Amino acid sequence: MAHFISYFINISHPKITVCDVDAEIDLFEAFSESVERDADYRFTLSASGGSEDFVCHCFLLPKAISDDERSTNALYLGANGRAVKRFDMDGVIGLKAIDSKFAFLGYIESAALDESVNDTRTDFSLSEDEIESIVDQAKERVKEFLAPELAEIREKQTGIVSALRIEHPRFLSIQGTDAEVAETLHYGTNRKEDIFVEMSRQSLRQYERRKNAFKRSIEKKLPDVEAKAKEYVAELKQESVSSLAEYVMKRKLVLDVFEESLKFKPNTDQDSEYEDVLHDIICPLKSTSSDLDYDDHNLWIVDDRLAFYSYFNSDTRMEKQVSDPTHPKDRPDVSIFDLGLGFENEDKSSPITIVEFKRPKIDNYTLEKNPITQVRKYVEDMRKSGEAIKYDGTPIRSIEETTPFMCHIIADITPKLRDVMKALGNFHRKAGSNTYYSWDASYSIFIEVSSFKDVLESAKSRNRAFFERIGISV
Repeated sequence: MAHFISYFINISHPKITVCDVDAEIDLFEAFSESVERDADYRFTLSASGGSEDFVCHCFLLPKAISDDERSTNALYLGANGRAVKRFDMDGVIGLKAIDSKFAFLGYIESAALDESVNDTRTDFSLSEDEIESIVDQAKERVKEFLAPELAEIREKQTGIVSALRIEHPRFLSIQGTDAEVAETLHYGTNRKEDIFVEMSRQSLRQYERRKNAFKRSIEKKLPDVEAKAKEYVAELKQESVSSLAEYVMKRKLVLDVFEESLKFKPNTDQDSEYEDVLHDIICPLKSTSSDLDYDDHNLWIVDDRLAFYSYFNSDTRMEKQVSDPTHPKDRPDVSIFDLGLGFENEDKSSPITIVEFKRPKIDNYTLEKNPITQVRKYVEDMRKSGEAIKYDGTPIRSIEETTPFMCHIIADITPKLRDVMKALGNFHRKAGSNTYYSWDASYSIFIEVSSFKDVLESAKSRNRAFFERIGISV
């Protein structure tokens, strides 16, 4: 059937029968039974010096019986019952297989085509412009015929555009509704990644058009330069607001994941598994800022200022953090050495931050074994070393006796931990929370003890205004 398909999609087809010992098969009947849907469309055009009527026969067929010569979907111009010229339709439709299993085939016939075909029935005497006009008119009928299938594709594309705009609000700066943006897409662009790329391209092009229009107004000293400037600035503002909204949205999603992880129950007896899951959300284990950008960690959950530190270690041996430590195998959960300018910051008074995680629900702390004593030990080791280094040994900054330390301990506030805090320091409870803090003057350490739940609620509170501003619930 695929071999003779160009015969079957016109009315004047020959009768073709396949015969073997046991049966005879009428190929046209087999073709007719395979047709998913068909329709005829009529249109009138100027051709051969006069007004001519054309008929476009449209078929939706199983992909397996498409001739698949150069493309899955095709349109034929025929004459006297024979296909003469073939036009690929994959580019017009925007995809190969329709709904992954169908192909479109069309056949155009007309008295004008019958009269203008050459003797060998391989071409027409019509001009290129006339042929192009006929094919263009037929393409519109093809889209009309495939409207149900194409509408379904558009609906899927619109859904992906909408989802991408929610997940990446910077795309809100692209002009048009979700459906209007989807209309600009090729029908074959239906994977999320491909649509993301296309929307990024549209966003860049719109930005470049605005910028270039503004530049041309200045160069030509056009009278609309002020209006162009206002338009350009307004669009830049929209772009910035969209980018900020995307950043805020990502924070919300991270907090949702963090909150869901608080319900995590390990399937094994590994005591550290729960702690590692939560640690990894805040800052990936066994990494440094040489492995990650500041966008790749979520230290802002603990303290917004930590989002801007330029060098940190996560679950890294002390020997890779400071010079000649007393306890080289110790692994502070997270240690952060400098702020802002990073390696160029020689301000010895800028604090060093340590974050220590403790597995939820445990309550076996003693005066000798507890997170407060643990972070004090880390601080002493770093001070004795006198120098913070990168993982490759490159010096970062000096550490002196007066260098302040900020230590965040994230652990469930259990009775025994309260006893330890009472015995080791003058801890005060923050109003309206279950978080405790203390300035340890003897060690020049500010210590804050919070539960994972308090850390989550604090992060939500700090970001609530931003979430509400872009219309998402906390």
